[in-house]
Amino acid sequence: MFAEFDIHSYLVTREDAIFFDDDAEEAADQINEMLHHINALRADDDNTEQLEEMVRRTLYDWIEEPALLELSFDEMDEYVQNLMDDVREQEEEQNE
Repeated sequence: MFAEFDIHSYLVTREDAIFFDDDAEEAADQINEMLHHINALRADDDNTEQLEEMVRRTLYDWIEEPALLELSFDEMDEYVQNLMDDVREQEEEQNE
């Protein structure tokens, strides 16, 4: 069963991305696409804490790595899949 989780509360606006200067709108669109992708790929057993951690890491990487704006859809998909796998593995390790 899906955890209660609303991705819309994490979406960013152009104003949130102002530090990307002239690319602020593109940056906001790209990160929102990545966040929607997390939501689309979430598994039935992902809990709210895992999903929030996935979002947190994505937002942090987005700020720290402007090159994420250059990702193709396939590269973005791979990034999100890997991130989600990492968060799930970390959760499993903590539960052992």
